[in-house]
Amino acid sequence: MTTRHPLLTGILCVIAVGATTPDARACTAFLQDGTLVAGKNLDWHLDEGLLIVNKKGVSKVAMVLDPKEKAAQWVSKYGSVTFNQYGREMPMGGMNEAGLVVESLWLDNTRLPQPDARPGLTSWPQYQLDNCRTVAEVIATDSKIRISPTLPMPLHYFVCDRDGNAAVVEFVDGKLVARTGDTLPHKLITNNTYNASFAYLGQHEGFGGSRPIKQGSRESLDRFVVAAERIKNFKARDSGQSPIQYAFDTLAAVRQGDTTKWTIIYDLKKLEIHYKTDRTADIRTVQLAGLDFAAKTPVRMIGIHTSHTGPLNRYFTDYDVDVNKWMIYYSIRHTPETKDLPDELLEAFVRHTEMTPPQ
Repeated sequence: MTTRHPLLTGILCVIAVGATTPDARACTAFLQDGTLVAGKNLDWHLDEGLLIVNKKGVSKVAMVLDPKEKAAQWVSKYGSVTFNQYGREMPMGGMNEAGLVVESLWLDNTRLPQPDARPGLTSWPQYQLDNCRTVAEVIATDSKIRISPTLPMPLHYFVCDRDGNAAVVEFVDGKLVARTGDTLPHKLITNNTYNASFAYLGQHEGFGGSRPIKQGSRESLDRFVVAAERIKNFKARDSGQSPIQYAFDTLAAVRQGDTTKWTIIYDLKKLEIHYKTDRTADIRTVQLAGLDFAAKTPVRMIGIHTSHTGPLNRYFTDYDVDVNKWMIYYSIRHTPETKDLPDELLEAFVRHTEMTPPQ
């Protein structure tokens, strides 16, 4: 009989509860055709968060909850800016200095790989932003690392790079399935598998079918169709439209009312991030080219709802351990899938985020 570590037992119980949670989790992410502009709506129940400037040249060890699992280790090759709700090193998405974007979205069908010879980790987006420049490099990491099955959130991922490549990465029956190139005719994803979304799209006008496009629907499959139509119709050269504004408008077209907390645009060519939050329509901008990613200087951070608007670079402050701890406790305690985790596990989680020195 196998004895489980008490922390692992706690989180596995939460996973079982979370699998039956009735309230939907939803997001939309895409790469706009003919541009190097990507978009992401965070549709979630929490709107607090931090933007964190992550450094390159930093040695890291992944967090794994089962002591029998070997933890992945690496040295970050690239600096990045990430959107974090569950603490430092555990971002929901972001962009690195090479122009790689990684975003996570909810997918109930996710089935993560079981432990094998590969080392495990829980923060797949941070690992990719630390180590990869292209979509192809991201996909190739599947031979080196795997996501630990103790991760409580069922997710799939949207990835795009400065060469204009994109991928939808899903974990089906314990294996990574990557849609890219010719297998990704529409560079977007919502909260169904890409197979299901693409099949549904084909039933609609303009995509081979006869069904009218359902504007304003909050359903995942309908949002996929609306976004696909807008991306297909974008013609900057003919209309003079700003690719950034058009992408914001596309995200507005699939907005889910008060559920949409953050609206994020990534300009992969200029290495800029533009975003709005549910609290204000004012745009805030982070310019990666103007940030210091050297390991010898402090990690920097800023609250997502900062009162500053426009360019934010000069308003970032040095990393604050207490703010990060508050963010972890607040978000985990207010998320149905994790709210019942024991304090011991949360403290272990906080300690782990501080294992990577903020310099």
